[in-house]
Amino acid sequence: MPKTADRADRILDAAGELMLRLGYRKVTIEDVARRAHVGKGTVYLHWRTKGELFEALMLRASTGMLTEMAARLRQDPREIQPHRYLRSAFLVIQRDPLLRAAVTADTELLGSLTQSPVRAQEQKIHERYCALVTEHGLVRDDVPHLEYALNAASLGFFTLDSLDAGTPHLDAETTADVLAHTVKHAFEPEGEPDPSSLTSAANEIADLFDALNTTFRERIYGPEDERG
Repeated sequence: MPKTADRADRILDAAGELMLRLGYRKVTIEDVARRAHVGKGTVYLHWRTKGELFEALMLRASTGMLTEMAARLRQDPREIQPHRYLRSAFLVIQRDPLLRAAVTADTELLGSLTQSPVRAQEQKIHERYCALVTEHGLVRDDVPHLEYALNAASLGFFTLDSLDAGTPHLDAETTADVLAHTVKHAFEPEGEPDPSSLTSAANEIADLFDALNTTFRERIYGPEDERG
C-alpha cells in the first residue's frame, strides 16, 4: 500500500502530542495508532520502528525551521549576519517545543532521540554557517575557536532559565534581542558588511536548507512517487 503524506502527518501529529505529554520512553506505537485513529499495522506501513517514527517527527519539525530560515535569507540577505541569523533561529526554535528539546538535549522528553541524526545535521549546518561567515568577513578574525564560541554563547540563552532559578525571566522577543546584541558586539567586526558578500553567503545557506529539506521529506514520507 503506498504511503500518503496526509495519513503520515496525522500519525506524526498524534505522536507529537503524546510525546509532549508523556515523553518518548512512555509512548508506544499502540498509543500513537489509537490517537491517530488508525490501526497499529498502518503505522508500520510508514515506519518500521518506534525510533523511525519519532525520528520522522523530529525531522518534520526541522523542515519547518529550515523553510522559514531559507525564506528569511532570500527575502533579506542581511539575515545571514550572525546577530540576525541567531536571533531569528532562537525565535523559531522557541515556538516549537520539539526543537527546543532537541537544542537543549532534553532527555526527559526525547529520551534516546537526543542522539538522533537531526542533531548531527544541525551540527553540520552550524559548521558550514561558521565557515561561510568567516569566509565572507562577517565575523571578527581574532575570535579563537569561533564555532565553539558561537555555540556556547547562543546555547546559554536557551538553557539559562532552567539552570538558574534566580535569573529574571525575559520574554522570547526580549531574550532574542539580548542574544543579538551580545553576538553583534562580541563576534562581528565594526562597520557595514559588503552587500555582495551578504547575498552570496545568504543564498548558499538558503540553498543548503532547501537541499536538506528535500532529503528530510524523503526520510519522513518516502520517495515522491510513493506518497499517493
